[in-house]
Amino acid sequence: MTLLDAPRTAARGATTVRDLAAVLDAPAADDESTASPEPSFDALRARLQAWLREWDTQRLPAFEQARSITPAGERHSSLRAAATRTDGAVRITASLYDPPSRDGDALAWTRNWVSAVVLPAAPADGRVFYRFRVGSRLVLDGRAETALVSTSVHVGVVPDAAEGSPFDAPGFGTPVRPLVGVTAREDVDARAEQDIEGSIAVRAGEAPVIGVVVGADVVFRDGWMRLHEGSSLWVGAASGGPTGSIEVRFAPDALLDLFGEAGI
Repeated sequence: MTLLDAPRTAARGATTVRDLAAVLDAPAADDESTASPEPSFDALRARLQAWLREWDTQRLPAFEQARSITPAGERHSSLRAAATRTDGAVRITASLYDPPSRDGDALAWTRNWVSAVVLPAAPADGRVFYRFRVGSRLVLDGRAETALVSTSVHVGVVPDAAEGSPFDAPGFGTPVRPLVGVTAREDVDARAEQDIEGSIAVRAGEAPVIGVVVGADVVFRDGWMRLHEGSSLWVGAASGGPTGSIEVRFAPDALLDLFGEAGI
């Protein structure tokens, strides 16, 4: 034991109020390195509150078209999409006409777009929490026997990009549907948003990956229908602000175990 260790050793050995007071009244050493490295409770509380309040953001790469299903015989899809950008959005338009004289089932279009983001590697065993907001807007009109538009979002998460695909993850096949069966009639402007959140256990060194697929479905028969500019699907931070990112936060197992033992 060195002289620099003496005050802390004395404090651990203090058994009476007099002994403890003697340690507290001892003159401080000139060397600042003798200060106790343990944080105060207020400092610990501030750090914990900041951790609870703040999330890291991860940019989502631009969506890429993944699938396009069109009515039989249609050479070029009437359901179109503008070039995507790194803003987490897909913009769609359509101009449809089905003559009343045509027999047969309703015409159907489906288009999907995909993006995936790999998160930073976990520094220790723990859990990655994530949250983001998905939404869609449909600006349309028409007059037809059947003219319905729906949107969907599929989300998959796996703990390590090197070991699995988010598109094979449990639950990926069950979509979130911001808008379902919006009917095309005069001057329709339908909007919906929904927050998605969850968590996944990770081991030290694993890099989780989140995959997102957005889609639009159109069912149409006997009439005309237009899906105007301004129609879109998007992904963005749950806390608001610009689209194109998701929010994540890491918690080590040691912290989660502590909360569990404390009954928090």
